[in-house]
Amino acid sequence: MTSKIKPILIIFGLLLTGYLTIWALFDFNISTGKRVGNLVKISKKGKFIFLKTWEGTLDEGSGDKLTYYFSVKNEKVAQELFSYQGKQVTLYYEQHFFGWPRETNYDVVAWTPKDQQVTVSDGASSSFNEVVSVVSRTLFCSFLGALYKDKELYNRVKEFVKVENMYVYKQYDKCND
Repeated sequence: MTSKIKPILIIFGLLLTGYLTIWALFDFNISTGKRVGNLVKISKKGKFIFLKTWEGTLDEGSGDKLTYYFSVKNEKVAQELFSYQGKQVTLYYEQHFFGWPRETNYDVVAWTPKDQQVTVSDGASSSFNEVVSVVSRTLFCSFLGALYKDKELYNRVKEFVKVENMYVYKQYDKCND
């Protein structure tokens, strides 16, 4: 390797490592879930004009211990929640290592009114469908990959899921995309 190419490769490697580290710390999900409660407030705030973020509060019951603080990156989701303040909602979130520039490390990715019956069908486009496909697909497909090592077990689980939950059964094909 020539002496001119080696420093360029080292710099490229360091930049790539730095980028992956920043991504892992600030954008990699460490958990996903949902919370149900009364949407107390949601507001866009921040000390700097270019770093304003949507921050909200969900009351899950009575008292401070049941107050859930969250952030919203998606402008559309934030605007929808903004018009739904004071009502019961179900929030679907991703938890990150760090929240910066958000105030919390809980990023709400979708929501539904609490009493709304979530229906899932082929071709339906709902917030819940987006959450399932975005948040859970990797974990679900990894689980199927682990099961596939034992093809007999894989087929037994697939048949069981076909009987018990047709929605989950239909997700099997999406893992082969």
